[in-house]
Amino acid sequence: MSLPLRPLFRLHALRRLAAMVLSRAVMATSAAMFAATSPALATAQRPPAPIQVVDGAWLAAHLDDADVVVLQVETDTSARTARIPGARMLHYRALVITRDGLSSELPSPDSLASLFSGLGIAPGALVVATTTHEPPMAARALMTLDVMGHPRLAFLSGGVAQWKRDGRPLATGPARFTRSSYPVRPAAEVVVDAEWISQRQGRGLALIDTRTDGEFDGTGNRSGMPSEGHPAGARQLQWEQVFANVDLHQLQDSVTLRRLYTERMRSGDTLVTYCWVGYRASMTYVAARTLGLPVRFYDGSYQDWQRRGLPVLKGTERR
Repeated sequence: MSLPLRPLFRLHALRRLAAMVLSRAVMATSAAMFAATSPALATAQRPPAPIQVVDGAWLAAHLDDADVVVLQVETDTSARTARIPGARMLHYRALVITRDGLSSELPSPDSLASLFSGLGIAPGALVVATTTHEPPMAARALMTLDVMGHPRLAFLSGGVAQWKRDGRPLATGPARFTRSSYPVRPAAEVVVDAEWISQRQGRGLALIDTRTDGEFDGTGNRSGMPSEGHPAGARQLQWEQVFANVDLHQLQDSVTLRRLYTERMRSGDTLVTYCWVGYRASMTYVAARTLGLPVRFYDGSYQDWQRRGLPVLKGTERR
């Protein structure tokens, strides 16, 4: 038996309404899930605490604290590599992937959560990063943890070299720890892209170019890839400049360090650090974070900017 015509129309209308409500609910849920795993869209609850700077004496006194994790970033994480006792070894290559032809991009939040779970890092632990290599290697780990919203981070002033020079013991072989369950909760707008920068150039943005003179002024290259210059408004700050002693990983005092940044920004500006692929810029990012300055990280860096054919300036007028 067929239904009367008017009730049939009402039934179709109710079905359309239900489908519309369901569709909007799915869209809202999807947006919320994406925001929860996207640094560019998530909403910050409060300004992050500055990254701390600790020295060997402090670390030696707190090495056995249950909530202190020493993360030693190396290119050789085999058992023969000397490490600070208890330090968990992290291979630098675990912090970067190749994506869309860009060679040193951040892994996905899910991948990073799995990585840090495997290192036994608890969500509330104080992670102290160091390395036997250049300081940006340790800085890359801190920047990555910052992207993941980790609330307590520290850079070891002096590094492994000063630790050894002070006569403190070193260990070999794997550290003992228990796997953790690291959450996926990226922080808000830590990582920015070319579009985000392009929309803000000239207003409230201070670009920090962590490259060499030749790369900055357009007369040099990086690994055989020539640089055409720098984005408008960029100010050069090489990562070595933030150190009083590069070999011992000793940062400049806070007054000197702050002046390096304030000379390159205006009141109210947000800093954005970049280099060629994001390795060196990790260090200028972390140095700015130790001061509590508002700073973002351009992961694609100049490699991405140049590939997009975005405008650049040659010369040194903004160095």
